[in-house]
Amino acid sequence: MKKIFSLFVACVFALAANAVDYYFAGAANGWSNNNDAWKFVEVEGVLTLNVANLYGEFKITENGSWHPQHGAQTSGDKLQFNTPYTLNKCNGSNDVPNMGIEGNYTNAKLTLQENDGKLTITIVSADGIASAKYYIVGAFNGWQLESAVEFVEVDDVLTANVADLSGTFKIVQDRSWSNQWAQNWDTKASLVLGEPYELGGKTDKDPENLSLANPFGGFKNAVLTLALDENGPTTLTLVSGELERIENDWFIPGAWQGWKCDDVARMDPVLGKENTFELSLSEFSGEFKVVYGEWAVEFGAAKGSGETWTVNTPMSLSVPCDNLKPADPSVIYTDVTFTLVVDYDNVTVDLLISAEETPTGLDSITKGNSTTKIVEDGQLVIIKNGVRYNALGTVLR
Repeated sequence: MKKIFSLFVACVFALAANAVDYYFAGAANGWSNNNDAWKFVEVEGVLTLNVANLYGEFKITENGSWHPQHGAQTSGDKLQFNTPYTLNKCNGSNDVPNMGIEGNYTNAKLTLQENDGKLTITIVSADGIASAKYYIVGAFNGWQLESAVEFVEVDDVLTANVADLSGTFKIVQDRSWSNQWAQNWDTKASLVLGEPYELGGKTDKDPENLSLANPFGGFKNAVLTLALDENGPTTLTLVSGELERIENDWFIPGAWQGWKCDDVARMDPVLGKENTFELSLSEFSGEFKVVYGEWAVEFGAAKGSGETWTVNTPMSLSVPCDNLKPADPSVIYTDVTFTLVVDYDNVTVDLLISAEETPTGLDSITKGNSTTKIVEDGQLVIIKNGVRYNALGTVLR
């Protein structure tokens, strides 16, 4: 009898060790993947989770870790009421698309069923299915969906109050990126105080971020209204707010340092020259942007223009923008200085990239003690005083 009991205990422990805890992780709980209040628990033999306010995108995680994870079969898929959906399980450490939710639910009950490693999720009940809700999200709140500001009805008008509206932003539905509205596709205009703005919606790609007419300014206590039709938001209006300049640093993030707005990429004010900034680097190459604040406002090549940069040639930057790409991607410039001149009132940003030499390839002419680096057939070539060396210092013939 003792052996049978010991075997039974061992089996129980083995089952417990192999059991999987499933967690809901999404916009509704701040994307926490290990909150016990959001863990599915067995109720009458069924894995169940009760959610007071269910909305936005989500994934199902295992044992409080991001991998394995379960999400949408296809980006943009949405869970509908009382309609089972078989989730897509990740392969190793690869992420799967977020799963969306069709609508907003109060006091919703979710169930999970497992079959051959696949999870099927269902909204089996809810007290109510609310109509779609709309939010404004952007640089002013770090682009966090969970803290996006909701448009609520005030005198029959959808209204949002943003304490500090600055940088770029978008309108989203149900705290999800699946449905979003921002810059007008045709006009590419910015938002002007008191002027209704016709929004651009999501097509086969996301609309560009919407910016204020003066990207260097922000509005304290901004009041915005939103007009809808059967397809969602159509018009956004900045009704009121207190305009003030936002003081930010300038950065040159790019491929050269991992696209970070950090101290390495920060430009310094030039003493004695108003609204002029500089950054000096020992060497530079690749794509980049000029950024005001930590990705609050981006400047670069005009959208779709294909504009490129080279040294010793002044450039006027655009917003909205594409990355600034080098005219010659194979060249690595040395002793480079970026000089930025800004007119905050008229929103003009001019950039000059200075270097001692402007090499164009293997036929570059070097003067004095200048040194140039280029990439030839995947190999670094150093040209010093007219002599070509490899990375080890060996003279190349």
